[in-house]
Amino acid sequence: MLTGMPGAGKSVFADVARKKGIPVISLGDVVREEIIKRGLEPTLTNLLSVANELRRTLGKDAIAKLAINKIMNTCLSSCIVIVDGIRNLEEVEILEKNIEAHFTILAIHASPKTRFTRIVIRGRQGDPKSFEEFKKRDFEELSWGIGNVIALADIIIVNENTLERFITEIENFLLKVTRDWCT
Repeated sequence: MLTGMPGAGKSVFADVARKKGIPVISLGDVVREEIIKRGLEPTLTNLLSVANELRRTLGKDAIAKLAINKIMNTCLSSCIVIVDGIRNLEEVEILEKNIEAHFTILAIHASPKTRFTRIVIRGRQGDPKSFEEFKKRDFEELSWGIGNVIALADIIIVNENTLERFITEIENFLLKVTRDWCT
């Protein structure tokens, strides 16, 4: 299970894992799919609004519930599956309760200044454009319980260096995990 604040490096981690042939299930994509189903634009406001509505109507673990079948099916054919975007302990619990697998929570951490710079550079649709919007999104994520998940992570990777160094760290981590769990 992969967690971290926006801009910490979760997408880079997920991309490296995919290139190594490790499947990645993105909980953020579940929200984006819901936005598309509703005919909405994938703006930051809509992302936060739909995610909040899903959690309000279906429970704090709503996003994980919506992804659980996809995760279970992927676990049947792969030794390692990355569940990207865990936002609260309820999501962790619903996955652990319903999927017979070994779970490890990996948190990617970077400072707010570093994360905001990365978010501005990547320019993803729905990303905050100002530091005020960035802080609002951070507080929204924290209100969902992401800080608790990060605090209880089994492994934390600090991502404050170059992209190349971070990719090397990810590759080394995935190599170790694959050796330890899949052989």
